Amino acid sequence: MNVTLIAERYAKALFEMALEKNVLEDVNKDVLHLALILQENRSLRLFLRAPIINPGKKRNVMDEILRGFNPVTTTFINLLIAKRRERTIPEIAAQFIEQYNRYKNIVILKVVSAVPMNGTLRNKLTSMMAGFTGANIRINEEVDASVIGGFVLSWDDKQYDASILKQLERLKKGVARINLYVKGIDHGRH
Repeated sequence: MNVTLIAERYAKALFEMALEKNVLEDVNKDVLHLALILQENRSLRLFLRAPIINPGKKRNVMDEILRGFNPVTTTFINLLIAKRRERTIPEIAAQFIEQYNRYKNIVILKVVSAVPMNGTLRNKLTSMMAGFTGANIRINEEVDASVIGGFVLSWDDKQYDASILKQLERLKKGVARINLYVKGIDHGRH
């Protein structure tokens, strides 16, 4: 079965359970924290993916990591380990976060710029995108000097590129299409 489909189903089950038990906010915080731990710790991801490691050992390690998490979250992770689905925890976490954001009408706006944004620009951008999308905006900012100036906005499956790099690329393509040969003029070829 497709990993994305498995992740969607398990994430939906966790989401519905958290909603039913009225602990959605707590579980969301847990999942965000767990996703960050997994993103930053390659050896933990490899440990969870290793089929030769005993599920009991995996459960013990995860119990230490999940200490202080909501019981709905810990029970769910233990269920994944018991069903040998622990390798899909990162994908399930990503799907859960996506479902939570959709439920709360949150749009994650990725902003790539050559220099960090100031507070005024961040507020203007948040307000403008909230009006455009009708959603609550959360900004993920990335600084990348290669854009030279301007910015690139990405949200959902859309992108708006107002970077100087993109403008230079367009200019370069435009110049490359211009035919500078004019019939009847000696171009220095003999």
